[in-house]
Amino acid sequence: MYRFIKGLNVKNIAEFIAQIENDKCTYNAWVYAQNGSYKQLKSNNVKNRYSYLREMIECHLQIVVELNNNKLEHYLLLSEINVATHIVFNNQKVTAIAA
Repeated sequence: MYRFIKGLNVKNIAEFIAQIENDKCTYNAWVYAQNGSYKQLKSNNVKNRYSYLREMIECHLQIVVELNNNKLEHYLLLSEINVATHIVFNNQKVTAIAA
């Protein structure tokens, strides 16, 4: 069961990627594995990291993105409904979702 975070923005995935690309954010990404847990993706190609993220969205229904800017922020990208939403992510599990 998730708890919900009120008052945070939900964006479409294209806007989300454009914003992090424009802000030159680095990120880590996880894909859904099983039983509510996620496994981390390995990205060796830093130069094309945003293209890699776009490709991963085509292959996976759920991706967690951890932005490594001034403070850690986590987002859940749901490709089936084209949504990127703020989440709380602990121990490879989503524990809260923006409502």
